[in-house]
Amino acid sequence: MECGSRTDGHRIRLAAALLGVTLMASVAGCSFIAGDLADDEVEEIPAALLASEIGITEAYAEKTVSGFTYYLSVGVNLDHDELTDSELASILQIIVDENDLPTDDIELGVEGVDGEDIDVESTMERLVRGVVVTSLYGEVTITTDGAREIIDAVNTEQS
Repeated sequence: MECGSRTDGHRIRLAAALLGVTLMASVAGCSFIAGDLADDEVEEIPAALLASEIGITEAYAEKTVSGFTYYLSVGVNLDHDELTDSELASILQIIVDENDLPTDDIELGVEGVDGEDIDVESTMERLVRGVVVTSLYGEVTITTDGAREIIDAVNTEQS
């Protein structure tokens, strides 16, 4: 009977070791995938923004991951100091169309030709009340649905 209990003990230890290895591989796999997404620049969004006729001189987009939450941050520099409603809607449309991240939040910052932040928050709030989730240091966070609401509001105004 003692031989059987040794075999059972080995089986239990082997099962525990295999479970531990499986869990570590899962965590490492998730970290690898999240790390891969977190460090990549989103090339499609800046390319589309620069190719537009909005007057954008520089653009960047970065995706980051914190835990299981994905973030998209977009920055735009204009060749002028005023942002029109239609320019804002066009920028948002490009971001929405080109974004392939599983995220609902978009952080946007816009600078004029003088390098000063343009007050995007006031424009967004004038177009759709309550659309801005947060605003900090010239960067505004809105949801993808909020971006679509702004796009629709501008398109309705122009019709």
